Amino acid sequence: MDTEKIRPGLLSLGIQFSQLLRSGFPLSHQFGELPKVGLLHGFVLAIVSPLSMLPKLQLDGEAWSAVLADLAQALGKEGDPVQLCLIGSAACLFGGMEGRTSADLDIWKPASDYDRMELQAAAEKAGLLFDPKHTLDPDRPYLQLVEPGLTQLGEFTPVFIERMGRLQLYRPPVENLIAAKLIRAEPKDLGDIRFLVSRHRPDLEQVRKIVAAFNLQTRERAAENLVYLDVLKP
Repeated sequence: MDTEKIRPGLLSLGIQFSQLLRSGFPLSHQFGELPKVGLLHGFVLAIVSPLSMLPKLQLDGEAWSAVLADLAQALGKEGDPVQLCLIGSAACLFGGMEGRTSADLDIWKPASDYDRMELQAAAEKAGLLFDPKHTLDPDRPYLQLVEPGLTQLGEFTPVFIERMGRLQLYRPPVENLIAAKLIRAEPKDLGDIRFLVSRHRPDLEQVRKIVAAFNLQTRERAAENLVYLDVLKP
């Protein structure tokens, strides 16, 4: 099956679907009963902001797995391993969190090993934006490179997720991911923390130790939100 020909059609259908939702048009007039809209499985369209008013493509874990398989294929078989440490939503997406979607995958640069030009070329061949800084294409998912700053993870040994050809995927330990999400602690972050705590039963004392080692600005923010650990633990 030629997925390169099918994917643009799915994206176009998704955009039309989002426009119908915003217009208030009864979906049954266009698609029949909602269960028949199975072509949109794995893709959820959302409005990014009142300013742009553009639909933003969101992928679930299954769809992201397919995209990463395309990326691995685009990298080819020859060459050194490409090691990417995924942070942010990745542990929830690939861990089976129901309803969790994301328009991007965040790559933690300090724990990753890749040739930037090779990775960028492969990402673009797979239909991804690579490390956009100013503008986004609402119909294309993207890879975002992240360095220490407002995002803090602490020291850790990466945990292996999966290998796809030369592409090797890792993530930080769950305790480090939870500590990082406590810095912002927005509703989506708290939902992720709840899932990670229930799924992995992490060492919450270790989370507190990781937070204590953050730089001053992020440590203060995360420390204020440590109370959520007691609320969210099973």
